Amino acid sequence: MIWLNSHRRSAVLVGITLAVPLYLFLSALVGLLEVRADYQSQIDAIEPRLARMQGLVARESDIREALAGVTTLVSDHVYPESTAAAGVAASLQAEGRRILSGVGMDVTNSQVLRPRKRDQFDYVAVKIVARGTLEQLDQGLSEFAAFRPVVFVESLDAFPNRRRRRDEEQNQTLTVSLPLLSLRSGL
Repeated sequence: MIWLNSHRRSAVLVGITLAVPLYLFLSALVGLLEVRADYQSQIDAIEPRLARMQGLVARESDIREALAGVTTLVSDHVYPESTAAAGVAASLQAEGRRILSGVGMDVTNSQVLRPRKRDQFDYVAVKIVARGTLEQLDQGLSEFAAFRPVVFVESLDAFPNRRRRRDEEQNQTLTVSLPLLSLRSGL
């Protein structure tokens, strides 16, 4: 203590000489601890993803079986990518005409519409105009529901036909416009 009182200037210089390296050491230590904390938080964020990946690897055979089942299910409902969109449209047009004619409706017009691309599918559409009774239309729609690959009826426009006096005892006939839609895989 006596030395400090008699040599104040030297004591301040010695104190600064010790304080500056101590300050630099502590700031470097704090910086390293912050970097370590960042790395640790990244490791903590990676661990759940790594565990998920390990779980997927462990269940790979089950996943492959499920994928095969889904592929089979999709192939039952969607035309394959190997089939051209024009071929799908022609098939859809022929099947639509066949189904409606088969239930007794008179198909007056059919038109292939331009395919639309949405997400992973091509939407292939055909518009069919037919005439028949409400019962025939109901049977035709039931057959479309059972058809595979799936055929969707996008909308249904029905217009009653005029009755003639001599035809009053017959059922009311309708003219219907059915835009039919089927999917083609675009994967």
